[in-house]
Amino acid sequence: MQSHIIILLYIGVACVCGQISRQEYPTPSDVYNQSKVYVKQDGRHQPEYYGYEEPCPDAEDISPCVCTYDTVSKAMDLECSAVESEEQLKQIFKADFPLKNFNKFDLHDNNNIKVLEAGVFNGITFEIINVYNTDLEVVELNALDSCYETATNIDLYYSKITSFPFDELSQFSKLRDFAISHSLLSVIPADAFHGLTALDHLDISDNNADIVGTFQDLPKLGHISLDSNNMTTIPSQFIKTGSSDLSFIGLSHNNIVSVEPDAFDIVDGLHINMGFNSLSTLDEVTWRPYFEAGVTLAAGDNPLVCGCDVAWLFGEDQLREHVDYYATCTNGEHLWFLDPSTFDNC
Repeated sequence: MQSHIIILLYIGVACVCGQISRQEYPTPSDVYNQSKVYVKQDGRHQPEYYGYEEPCPDAEDISPCVCTYDTVSKAMDLECSAVESEEQLKQIFKADFPLKNFNKFDLHDNNNIKVLEAGVFNGITFEIINVYNTDLEVVELNALDSCYETATNIDLYYSKITSFPFDELSQFSKLRDFAISHSLLSVIPADAFHGLTALDHLDISDNNADIVGTFQDLPKLGHISLDSNNMTTIPSQFIKTGSSDLSFIGLSHNNIVSVEPDAFDIVDGLHINMGFNSLSTLDEVTWRPYFEAGVTLAAGDNPLVCGCDVAWLFGEDQLREHVDYYATCTNGEHLWFLDPSTFDNC
C-alpha cells in the first residue's frame, strides 16, 4: 500500500513538472510566430517580424493612411487616399516606422493633395508609387528622393499635373515603368529619359504637350506611348533607343504631318500606331526600311492622297501588307483594296 502511494505521488509531481516545463519552453511554432530579430538597416538596429506579427507603424500614428503587410511576400503597402492635406501627409511620415522599406504607396481618388512636397516621404522608401484620379498639380524636386535606389514603377495618371522634376529621373537606377499620362503638362523633355537602362514601359500620353528632344539610350525599352500630345513633325533620330525589345510606339491623336527618315528604331515585329493624325502620304524614303524589316504601321484616319506617292507599296514585294486595314484615302477607299494597275503609269 505504501509503495502505491509513493508511485502516485511520483506521477503527480511529474505531471506538474511537465506542465511547468511546457509553459517555460514554448514549442518551435510558438517561437517562430512570436519572435523578433533585429537587423542593421540605414545604420540603425530595427525590428523585423515573422509569422503573424506585422512590422507596420501604429495605426493611430499614421491614420488616415493604412498600412498592410503580406505575410507570404513579407511586403508592406501604404494606402493614403483619405489624406486631407499636404501638412497631414508630412506629419504621417514623421511617425515611428519600425521598417523603412515599403513595397507600394497608393494615393487615388483624392481631391485634397495638390502638391507632393520635397522630402515628403521622410526617408521611407517605396518600389511602386501609384497616384491616380487626383487633383495633384505639382511634384516638387526631391519629393521622391528617398526612392532613387528602390523605385521600379512610378505611375502618375488621371491627375492635373502641370509641373514634374524631369531632370531628377536619371537618379532612379531601377526604374522600369514610368507613366505621367492624362495630365496637364505643357512641355515634356525627352532627353530627361536618356540612360534609364532598366526602363521598359514609358507612357506620357494625353497631355497635349510639346515633346522636345529625343528618346535615346534606353536599351530595355519595349513600349512607348506618346499619343494625344502636340506634335506635328517627327524628326530624324526621335526614338533611337538601341533596344532590340521595342515592340510598340504610340503616336496617335497628335497632329503629325510628316515623319523624317530614320526617325525610329528598326526592330522586327515593332508596331507603330500613327492613327488619327494629318499624314497626307507615306514617303517611301521614310517607310520602306521599316516595312522591309518587318515593322507594321497603323495609319487609319489620316488624309492620305493615295496617288503615285504610294505606288511603291504595290510592287512585287507587296509592302502594303505592313499597313493596317484601316488606312483610307481621302476619297474613302481603303488603301488595302486599291487596284495595283492604278499605278501602272506612275
